[in-house]
Amino acid sequence: MPIAAAAMLGGCEIKESIRQADAEVVQFHRELDAGHSQEIWEATGPDMREATTRKDFVAMLDAVHRKLGNVKSSKQVGWNSNSGTGGSFMTVTNETVFERGHGTEQFVFRHGEADKLALVGYHIQSNEMMVN
Repeated sequence: MPIAAAAMLGGCEIKESIRQADAEVVQFHRELDAGHSQEIWEATGPDMREATTRKDFVAMLDAVHRKLGNVKSSKQVGWNSNSGTGGSFMTVTNETVFERGHGTEQFVFRHGEADKLALVGYHIQSNEMMVN
């Protein structure tokens, strides 16, 4: 019985984390479409700030927006939740259609204070971005 209760509770927590991550992705796309790469950087977590510089991250986001344009649609196609001694993370993968192409985006979030998600990783694979 305790195992079943823990599994149900864990399932509810994962569903909430997925919902939160989806909302963060929507906000990320709004900011990207508006050209607010600096604001996206400001909202990232410490892990992101240790992995890259503001200048490089903003330049990458500006290139995504410049080459692919605004987001037309985005659909979550996968997710992963991982907890360990290094913290709790939620990774979501989206297939995103932009004005001038499409891409597979991966967003990595860390659970922070008050269980708020902070972006700690962003990756995009897009053939159109590479050739445009």
